[in-house]
Amino acid sequence: MSHTDTFMIAIVVLVGISVILQIGFVIGAAIMGSRALRLAKEYGDDFRSVATPALQHAREVLESTQKLIARLEPRLDAAASDLAEMVQAAREETRNIQASADEITERIRKQAERMDTMTTTALNGVDRVGQFLNVPVRQVSGVVAALKAIVDALRTPAPPRSRAAQNAHADD
Repeated sequence: MSHTDTFMIAIVVLVGISVILQIGFVIGAAIMGSRALRLAKEYGDDFRSVATPALQHAREVLESTQKLIARLEPRLDAAASDLAEMVQAAREETRNIQASADEITERIRKQAERMDTMTTTALNGVDRVGQFLNVPVRQVSGVVAALKAIVDALRTPAPPRSRAAQNAHADD
């Protein structure tokens, strides 16, 4: 046997061992895959046993909600239209109230202008009457003061005369 034969036998043995190892890995992977498949199936069954009642309950809730919505929809539509009518009526009433308030404000403004004009006219008249009466009242006051002075002068007794004045008067 030559070295080449030995070398070939070694390569065949190594290839055989590697094929056997690969077969072992493939069998191991198949066993692990089958275990994983079995575990996945168990988890799937567990999930199905839990999820199916939950989904059934969700379906029942959805159906009852759809029925409730179907029953309430006409009422909600009617309530929405009633609410829209109420809002429209409230807007119209607000406009009417605003118009009334504007009218009242305008009337009050006109009355205030009228009162201002009347008051100004009355005060101007009183001022003119006061100026008109001021001069005669001063004159009358002067005359009354003069009369009072004359009356006071006539009512007071004459001061006693001195003897020289009495003698001069007696000589006359």
